Amino acid sequence: MKDSRGVVDQGRYTSPKPTRQIEGKRDALRRWLYASAPMLAGKVRRLATSWAVATLLIFCALLYQFVNISPVFAQGLTGSASPGSLVGLYSQLVRALDRQDWRQALRLVDELRRQEQDPAQRYDLESYRLELEARAYAGDPPPPPQPATLPFLHKPFAGTFPVSNLFDHDLPLGEADDNGRFLTVQGQVWIPNPSHPCGKSDGHAGYDWEMPIGTPILAAAAGRVSLARAEPEFYCPALGRSVRGLRVRILHELGSPETQWFETLYAHLSQIQVREGQRVSPEEVIGLSGNSGCSSGPHLHFEVRRLNNTHSGQPAAVDPYGWLGSGLDPWSIHPQGAESLSLWQVGQAPSLGSCWDLLLPLD
Repeated sequence: MKDSRGVVDQGRYTSPKPTRQIEGKRDALRRWLYASAPMLAGKVRRLATSWAVATLLIFCALLYQFVNISPVFAQGLTGSASPGSLVGLYSQLVRALDRQDWRQALRLVDELRRQEQDPAQRYDLESYRLELEARAYAGDPPPPPQPATLPFLHKPFAGTFPVSNLFDHDLPLGEADDNGRFLTVQGQVWIPNPSHPCGKSDGHAGYDWEMPIGTPILAAAAGRVSLARAEPEFYCPALGRSVRGLRVRILHELGSPETQWFETLYAHLSQIQVREGQRVSPEEVIGLSGNSGCSSGPHLHFEVRRLNNTHSGQPAAVDPYGWLGSGLDPWSIHPQGAESLSLWQVGQAPSLGSCWDLLLPLD
């Protein structure tokens, strides 16, 4: 069956035979293409080159914008040419930018400008602050600060017990502190006092939970027992006599994103149930709570130390609850300190009870 376009044969379309006129036009088009091929190839190459250059320029512009809003002060980030205290500031600045907390970033940049000794670096910081200011007030207020996290800790006991002493961020140096200020994880300032419900010891480097003698104490994470014995005898001013307490230390190696070494301490025990060098699993019983050592009542003293990534290169106590204050964490920028990360796994952080919200006057 035929139609105006050609012949339909069993449902298939067959085009009509070309005429001599059509064949001539095709030959002429073919000859023109062959003759113009070098010219067309050159145009294609020039177009491709122009497009590649345009793409490269766009990429460079985007990279420039990224670099100018990211902390690119290599000396501060590596600590190769800056005091140890600057390393903590730059680390906090990176995290503030990650969560787009522009106001906190501005405070950190101001502190960096105050401490920085290099005039060129200070000039860069001043320019950098102008761009941060534009972002800080351009839109919605930034989200509230969230602590940097490295979750690996389990609760070191079962059940709930009242907390009686917190980590002093200003400064957790024990008797070497003696500055008369107690700074909590939320930035609350107290006057330390033995009768204080939550801030008893100036320079306290851990957390205390009151519990009956004989309560099972659990390993907060997998690791190797590095110490399991009575501590050397020393004079306890609070008791007015020499004491020796039972304690356990466990070494923890975390391999992501880089190797991090931590140590957990369990003090004032009544009994030790592990040996040095032993590998332990999370929540494995390592001993029983007690009242040994420099202790005025039955409780567990739990402490976490960072063994690397500290400003001094020496072990430094850190707060496993991180830092939730609105300003700078003094311990994170102290030459002997380190940044505190939130180390508890989800649902594992022991309750701080009324000490979490407690607000007391300074005098």
